[in-house]
This record gives sequence, C-alpha cells and structure tokens, in this order.
Amino acid sequence: MKVNVVKNMFVLVLAVLFSAVAMASSVDSPSNKIGKDSNVDIRYTGANQDFFNFEVAVRQSGNQRLTLRILDEAGIELYRESIGKGGFSKAIKVVRNDYSRLNFVVDSQNGQYKKAFKIQSEVLERINVVEEEINN
Repeated sequence: MKVNVVKNMFVLVLAVLFSAVAMASSVDSPSNKIGKDSNVDIRYTGANQDFFNFEVAVRQSGNQRLTLRILDEAGIELYRESIGKGGFSKAIKVVRNDYSRLNFVVDSQNGQYKKAFKIQSEVLERINVVEEEINN
C-alpha cells in the first residue's frame, strides 16, 4: 500500500478574516442612514488571489449627490465614486495588498456613513493523505 502525502500551503488565505467593525455614524443615529432620505448597505462578499470583493448599495429618494470613498488604514484613498440621484448598487473589487483595515465612507450634505473592515490573514496548511492500490 502506497501512501501519497500532498502538502499545500495556502498563503493567500481565503480565510481572510473580516471582522466588520461597523463604525456607522450618521446625522441622527448610528444606523445605515445618511439623513432621512438615504440608506447604505456595504457587505464583504469574499476574496480571491487578486481582489477583496464587496457589494455596495446606496438607496436614496432625495436629489443630493453622494460620494463613496474607500480608504486604507493610513487614510490613503483607494477608490472614489460620485453617486447621483436615485441610488447605486455595485460590486467593487479592491486589489489585495497588505491592508490591515479598509474604511468605506459615504459623504452627503446631511452627514457621513462609515463602515470599516479589519483584515487578518492566516497561513493555512492542508495535508491530504490518499490511499492507493498497488498493481502487481
């Protein structure tokens, strides 16, 4: 009986732990609203070798323009988009780097919504042991 040992190191760990440190702040209350006419939903949807993936939805019934920004832990702006009337729903990819935190900020005339995602990478080792038959 031959035992085949396969050893894989997964450094790009898709077990990137995102603790949604939801630092939500707005004009009236710590919720997902920016003023009375807008609301924001930001979700981490996974990662691959090259990108962190997020889904961002902003719904508003007013006429104000909003700005979506993504910042790293040092406050360096990685992404900016202006959001017009009616709203916005988009999958956003952020290039993987050695970020420890990604901060999403939506600015409006009535306030600001913030949500942060803490990034912790782990090295995961997986060993597969497979039994094989020997053919004589």
